[in-house]
Amino acid sequence: MISTAQELHPAPVLEQGRTILELRGLEKRYPGTHALKPVDLAFKSGEIHAIVGENGAGKSTLIKLLTGVMPRTSGEIVWEGQPAALATPHEAMALGINAVHQEVVLCRHLTVAANMFLGEENSRFGILQQRAMVRQAQTIIDDLGFDLPAHVTLGDLTIGQQQLIAAARATVRGTKFLIFDEPTAYLTRKEADQLFTLIRRLKGEGVTIIYISHR
Repeated sequence: MISTAQELHPAPVLEQGRTILELRGLEKRYPGTHALKPVDLAFKSGEIHAIVGENGAGKSTLIKLLTGVMPRTSGEIVWEGQPAALATPHEAMALGINAVHQEVVLCRHLTVAANMFLGEENSRFGILQQRAMVRQAQTIIDDLGFDLPAHVTLGDLTIGQQQLIAAARATVRGTKFLIFDEPTAYLTRKEADQLFTLIRRLKGEGVTIIYISHR
């Protein structure tokens, strides 16, 4: 029996002001390089933090540690009161940690809808139903205020539009902690305004936002 797409439900609003992530002496070293000096930070749900620094300041290293792309050399990561290894990207995403990168890391040869649910097709749609997937993806995109079609190939969109799709994708994965890495680098003024509207909305829903910039 072919299952139908799950109904779209609003994301649950997270408890505001609760400490969600603590970094205690988080550090990364390579042979001959101190990529990230010890960092001590605490983040609460519903907060927006900006991290600003020149190239080589350790911003990218911090992103990779928090998203499970690379292991830390020392220090502790505490997620919702419990130690977290964050040994793989899958583990980070399972906890609710996600990132929207400056360079789009989605599949440009797939449709926007396929990218929205990449990796979750079976759990959401059973035997894959393209039409159902496109309908639900379009509902999500429209709800976020992005005037973008879900049925087209991602590569047919501008880089800025692809960035907005990457942001939309992050919102449907139970995200509690979302990192934006230079998110406006390729956006038009209108697209940047749409992104900032989304960030304010996520903040209101209790999502913690980290905004990274070199300026």
